[in-house]
Amino acid sequence: MFLRTAGEIGEVNVVRCLDCSGKYIHPMMYFSEELRKELYNLDYFNANGALEEAKNIGEKVTIMAAVKNLAGETRGKTMLDIGCGTGEFLKAGADAGFDVTGIDVDSTTTDFITRKYGFRTVTGLLGPETFPQDSFDVVVLSHVIEHLQRPAELLGVIHGILKPNGLFVMCTPNSDSFGEDLHHLYGRFRYDRAKCYYLSPFLNPYHIIGFNRKSARRILERSGFAVEYFKVRSGLEWEDKTRRLIMRSIKVMGALVNKGMSIVTISRKPVAASAG
Repeated sequence: MFLRTAGEIGEVNVVRCLDCSGKYIHPMMYFSEELRKELYNLDYFNANGALEEAKNIGEKVTIMAAVKNLAGETRGKTMLDIGCGTGEFLKAGADAGFDVTGIDVDSTTTDFITRKYGFRTVTGLLGPETFPQDSFDVVVLSHVIEHLQRPAELLGVIHGILKPNGLFVMCTPNSDSFGEDLHHLYGRFRYDRAKCYYLSPFLNPYHIIGFNRKSARRILERSGFAVEYFKVRSGLEWEDKTRRLIMRSIKVMGALVNKGMSIVTISRKPVAASAG
């Protein structure tokens, strides 16, 4: 299904892969460049009329501390953040000592980062020719992969531009979280018992693929990465603008039953991968 405007969006099914147990929509939607820019520009980060330009920075600092622990000395090392948004991961990476670069699909976001931080940015989709092979010591892909129609293709590009022994940080919502289960049950009770309310392909944040523990690890390993850090986090680090008490209670319960809101992984590109 190829979409040029948001008005063309219709209903789809949400299915679960029998191999990896992840979820995805069917038929799959493919966005035109114009629609992609319409969906993913600086307005994407607005909430209640205000730009969330430091959203969940504490979580990013915590993750970068784990990256620094695995990377060792950071002086002279480079980091790329794909889908850099308003720059929180870039700021955390720069504070950890990395020379950072961000890439995003729309100039409203990259211009914002350049104005605010002065970091180097690139506007557009990451492809095989965007950067030379073995360019970066660390690559970050935070809450992006769940928006992609062909995630394995992007992971192949990332593997290529990552230096041997480099680190790949991937963060994504846990589609099997307690919160997602509740959202699905509420939708069936409140609206239509015959429909599935996992994922949100037609509403912000437009998730079209849902990863869980098994599928996240599977796609990383099949893309040639060696997973060294794998955690399902509660989501309590995230700031909730509405229904704070309810959301906090859901996150606490999810943590107690081992069904937290997000998956955070740090993987390494084996040295042998480049040699072979």
